[in-house]
Amino acid sequence: MRKKSIKLNKGAALLLSLFITSIVSIIGYRLFDLTIFTSEIEKRYISNQQSLLLALSLESYTLDFISSEERRRSLSLMTNRYDPYSPIEIPIERGNVLAQIEDKSDCFNLNLLVTNKKEINKKILNKEELKLFKNLLISLEIPDERVEIISASLIDWIDYDDFPDNYNGAEDFYYSNLKVPYLPFNGYLRSITEIRQVKGILEDDYKKMSPYICALPINIKSININSISPLKPKLLIALSENKLSDQEATYILENRPLNGYEDLNDFFNDEAIKRVVTSKFAREKLTVDPFYFNLKTQIKYDEFTFIMNSRLLKDNEGMRIITRKVGSLL
Repeated sequence: MRKKSIKLNKGAALLLSLFITSIVSIIGYRLFDLTIFTSEIEKRYISNQQSLLLALSLESYTLDFISSEERRRSLSLMTNRYDPYSPIEIPIERGNVLAQIEDKSDCFNLNLLVTNKKEINKKILNKEELKLFKNLLISLEIPDERVEIISASLIDWIDYDDFPDNYNGAEDFYYSNLKVPYLPFNGYLRSITEIRQVKGILEDDYKKMSPYICALPINIKSININSISPLKPKLLIALSENKLSDQEATYILENRPLNGYEDLNDFFNDEAIKRVVTSKFAREKLTVDPFYFNLKTQIKYDEFTFIMNSRLLKDNEGMRIITRKVGSLL
């Protein structure tokens, strides 16, 4: 089993290196020659435009590469054990290209807290998702009082109406009376960074939460048990309704099969899991298939640096790009 896993992981890394090298050799080596005889402003513009071309090319090849289920699983095993931050580096003349793919299928989708049905003037509070979210906040050692405020305020931020559901929440009246006023979005989140504006969420809370949360379409409900890193055990703890300690959850994650769980029954048949992950909701929440990746492309050329993060999602339409962001922050 171990030899097979190592062979599979090395094969995935080799394939990634080959396709990134091929793109750079086609596009990158002569890409920036036009900047030699131009002004500084023109250099920056040309550098950014040509870097974008290279990043989009890598993005296209990555989509094709991870259209295979076997490759997705191999990447997941490579990037989510202990070191997800191992970019592939390719030198170019007067610079380099760093490309890194990270499996992000180990996150709680915040948009699942509420189902908005504007066409029939109705919203549904998803109580099991809310319970999991609260357990996650508790596992992150956020005080109980703020857990209630954060949960209620986030629901109000996402739901389509403009009145708070309970006294812990916040809608237009609260935000419009702040020193720097603004209004809640009242719709599904497009990025987790939006929650920094939500009542009750401190910057320290955001830093604790951000490795565990995402903002995806509401049809994406799963968490991949094979994607969870032993360095990030809090989601497994939350799924156990906080029955597991950090040490116990880390031990379980460290002792998964080297090739990951092929079937969820293999995970739930483990005696340690049987005792603590007991709810039907938790059993239906988990999957063994990765479905969400981030491609980070960083291009350095002389004094210029270009960074783009591309989020790739598998849904009923296959693999597709759902967001792109230029810059270092997601």
